[in-house]
Amino acid sequence: MAQRDKIWILGVRCRTRLGVPARERRRPQPIEIDAGLECDIRRAAKSDDFRRAIDYQKAEQLIRSLAEGRPRRLVETLAEEISQALLRLDARIAAASVRVHKRPAAMPKTREVCVEIRRARRRTRAAMD
Repeated sequence: MAQRDKIWILGVRCRTRLGVPARERRRPQPIEIDAGLECDIRRAAKSDDFRRAIDYQKAEQLIRSLAEGRPRRLVETLAEEISQALLRLDARIAAASVRVHKRPAAMPKTREVCVEIRRARRRTRAAMD
């Protein structure tokens, strides 16, 4: 099995329409997103060649585009969509962890709600051999 290192992209600040009550989705609100990309970085590290590395600027742009693209009710929905898009971004990403941080308007005495998920590629029979 290939080694799994992790690249973290932390604190991607976005403004999005997110929340269960319609009034919460009326105006964009600030959220932060963290993403961990599990991959083998040895070839890129050894060669010091950015062409062998995961393009984390492209990953950051993808995260921001999805978050700011359309309204959603659930933080969970946004996290799931981002994780799936990151897996499609580069075949070398074996798994993606996503955390979405949101200050909940409906819970004024709570600093933030954070949903964290991890999604991995389905292992094929060839990958298991």
